[in-house]
Amino acid sequence: MRCEVHFNDRLIRLTALEFKLLYFLASHCGEVLSREEIKKAVWGYQEDDIGDERVVDVHIGQIRRKVEPTPTQPKFIHTDRGFGYRFEAPLAVRDRN
Repeated sequence: MRCEVHFNDRLIRLTALEFKLLYFLASHCGEVLSREEIKKAVWGYQEDDIGDERVVDVHIGQIRRKVEPTPTQPKFIHTDRGFGYRFEAPLAVRDRN
């Protein structure tokens, strides 16, 4: 499997984990996903697993640096403070569906 996305005629290479995380967020477009939901789906953590709370935040930051035009003002991966993250598709993609 190739771990890359095409955006604005640009090829963006992602690690396998980054790709899995971005895919999970994009497949739940518009939904707010908690860090716990993300850790379960992407890392396979269970309820009683001890996991670093920041692992999701760190990987989201890495993805933002690769896909966001301005990572400090994200257009696609939004933070819902105190809860988790939400992916919003670009308008061109939403218009096709």
